[in-house]
Amino acid sequence: MTLPRGERVEVWMSGTEGLALPDEIARLISGIVAGKQLVPSAPLSDEPGAKRLRETILEQRHELLRHEPGVRLGVDPENLHKHRVAARRTRAYLRSASRYVDADWRRSLSAPLAELGAATGPVRDLDVLIAQVHEELDSLDSRDRAGGGLVLASLELERERARLPLFQTLVGDEYRALLGRLRLPPRLATGVESIPLGRIAQKEFARLAIKVARLGRRPDDTALHGLRITLKRARYAAELSAPAGKRGRQLLADATSLQDLLGEYQDAVVAEQRLRSATVVDRPTEAAFVAGRLAERQRGRRARVTQRLPAAWKRLRRSGARLG
Repeated sequence: MTLPRGERVEVWMSGTEGLALPDEIARLISGIVAGKQLVPSAPLSDEPGAKRLRETILEQRHELLRHEPGVRLGVDPENLHKHRVAARRTRAYLRSASRYVDADWRRSLSAPLAELGAATGPVRDLDVLIAQVHEELDSLDSRDRAGGGLVLASLELERERARLPLFQTLVGDEYRALLGRLRLPPRLATGVESIPLGRIAQKEFARLAIKVARLGRRPDDTALHGLRITLKRARYAAELSAPAGKRGRQLLADATSLQDLLGEYQDAVVAEQRLRSATVVDRPTEAAFVAGRLAERQRGRRARVTQRLPAAWKRLRRSGARLG
C-alpha cells in the first residue's frame, strides 16, 4: 500500500494467502471509507458563487482524505501540514461566506473543524520545532551537542504524547461525520440566491488594510499574530473568489509571501515558548535557559563585529597611506 507522500505500508498476514487485508492496513482504510453518517442533502445550485464554494470545499475534503493515512502513521510531517492546511482553508471559506449560508449548516462544519485544528496544532508546532532543532544541532559546539540532544529527546517525547489525542480525533465519530457533511452542497441562508465572492474578498482586504494601519511602528507578538490571522482570511477569501489574470495571480503570490513571513515569525514565538517549557522546571534550569539566551546574543554581537572589521581596516589603511 503506497500513500500520497510515498510512504509504503507492507504487511503480510499468514494463513490468508494474501487474499485478505492485514489488520493494520484494514484499519487505515476503514477509518476513511467506513462509518459515514447519512444526512439530508441540500439541492445543488448553479449560481457561480455557490458552485465555487461547493467545489473548493470538496477539494479540501479530498486533501483531508488523501493525507489522513500519512497523518496516522506520522512518518512524513508534510502529511499533517497539508491535512491541517485543508482544514484551515475550509474554515476560512465557511467564515467568508457566513452571511450567505445557513447558520446551522455552517456550525455543523465549523465546530468539528475547530476541534480538529486544536488536535493537529500541537503536533504540527512540535514537528516544525524538532526539524529546526535538528538543523541547529549541527552548528553547535561539540560541548553543547549533548545538551542539545537532551532537548531534542524531550521534544520528541512531547510530540508522541500529543499524537495520542490527534489519533483519537481522527478515529472519532465527529471527524467521520464531518467528512460526510463536507460531501454535501452548501445550504444557503433563507432568501439568499447568490454568494458574491468578489465583494467578500474586497471586504476582507479592506479589513486587512485597517489592521495594518492600526499596527503601529513596533508591533508586539500578539499584534503580529492577529495580523497573520486577518491576512489568512483575506488570502483565502481571494482564493475562493478565484481572481483571474496576471493581477489575480500576483495578488495571491504576494499574500502568500507575506503570510510566510508572518508564519516564520510566529513559528519563532512558539519555538521559544516550547523550548522554555521543555527545559525550565526550576530556578537553576531557568537560570541556564536565560544564560543560553544571553550567550547567543554575544554570538550575534561577535558576528556583527566580524562583518564590520574589513571596512574598518580599509578606512585605517587609507588613513595610513597619507602618513607618507
